[in-house]
Amino acid sequence: MEKSQIIIEDIQEINLNTLLQGDFSTKDTNEIDEIFTASEMSALISSANKDFGPIKDVRVSFKDNGKGEISFFLSESIFDFLEAEGIISSLIIPQVYAIENNASENNSSFGASLTDAIITYVANLVDSKPIYTTGELYRDSENSVQIKIESLHVGRVPLPSDTVKKVEYETVRVVNTIISRENGFHIEELQIRDGEMYYRGTLPKEIKGVRL
Repeated sequence: MEKSQIIIEDIQEINLNTLLQGDFSTKDTNEIDEIFTASEMSALISSANKDFGPIKDVRVSFKDNGKGEISFFLSESIFDFLEAEGIISSLIIPQVYAIENNASENNSSFGASLTDAIITYVANLVDSKPIYTTGELYRDSENSVQIKIESLHVGRVPLPSDTVKKVEYETVRVVNTIISRENGFHIEELQIRDGEMYYRGTLPKEIKGVRL
């Protein structure tokens, strides 16, 4: 992690499951004034989540005026991620209920238990359909960002706006929890412009996490 100047023993210690569960610690800070390319961010996220993260094969694209795109596939550890973040109860169960109700109205059988339905619903996404989203990222304060999701697709199918709003809310909440002052973050400037991401501020000097 040369540009960020963050010392880390193994890049996979900062996989998303570890970060979201808070199983990491930081030490000291470094002043950063750097430009990060889309290919660098794609490689960083993919490498960090290679064996233990909930996503894989990440592709980031920076546009201009804060806008960007990201696509990825889900890995099998997505179940741990969804459970830890409460997403099964807040997002997936309502989706499954909707599918069940629709199946009932059409006099067709959806399946066995709700738990089996949830597992089937998520498992069908793993290794099959890419998740693709477009949106906007910008600085909100010294220790917070705003993320506006404009579209969210599973394969070629767009997700409904209420689901997109819930995903947006959870994403902002989680990201802002991680980039706290206590964790060594202080954002002075954050811009996506000319196909790159510019960051000026502080980052933690060292991160220690677990590979799970």
